Amino acid sequence: MFFIIRITKDPEIRQAELMDAAQELFMMLGYQQTTVSTIVKKVGVAQGTFYYYFASKEAILEAIFARHVTNMILEVQAFYSEQNSVLEKLQLFFNLFYKLCYYDQPGLIGKILYKEKQGPLINKLWRQMLFITKPILRRILEQGNQEGLTNVIHMDETFSFFAGIMGALLESSSPLEFGHEVDPIIVKNKLKIAEKLIENLLGAPVGSIHLETLVP
Repeated sequence: MFFIIRITKDPEIRQAELMDAAQELFMMLGYQQTTVSTIVKKVGVAQGTFYYYFASKEAILEAIFARHVTNMILEVQAFYSEQNSVLEKLQLFFNLFYKLCYYDQPGLIGKILYKEKQGPLINKLWRQMLFITKPILRRILEQGNQEGLTNVIHMDETFSFFAGIMGALLESSSPLEFGHEVDPIIVKNKLKIAEKLIENLLGAPVGSIHLETLVP
């Protein structure tokens, strides 16, 4: 008598496999052309397995973005635990956030969504990213206020303006249709403007925030 042995993977491993496959397909085929069927075919599982972990294609996209943002936060927290200065923590946060939204996978997928005219979905993902990062930024700013290095009185309003500054920076960094600015001098000038806006917003010392030039 022969028995069929079914190999059951750890749920976290299977979930990660589906997310990795979806991310690769979004980058290769685009969001619209990627279907749940293509995702499960790439992983080699049934559609029921997909829907066990994710309610929809949009849900797995949100999970992909959340995973990248969470990894960014973990990097900031590791730096935070090393007792670095508030201004160093702020610089790391802003640089990682900009890199995440512009050069890393979320930023690249975002450009695909923009090209596909997925405005409502882009806005939803943007709000999700801001919501996830808000607690760690609040923690840094509260420490900055205590040490007299920042002067943020209205936290929620400040977060809203921070979102506006970063959104404007990302928009101005892509003057071409779905493409990055390639002139390093122009990029540097735009980053300098963003630095001054952030310093004024947070009440931080002049010249204390330095955003990195990320032109490849």
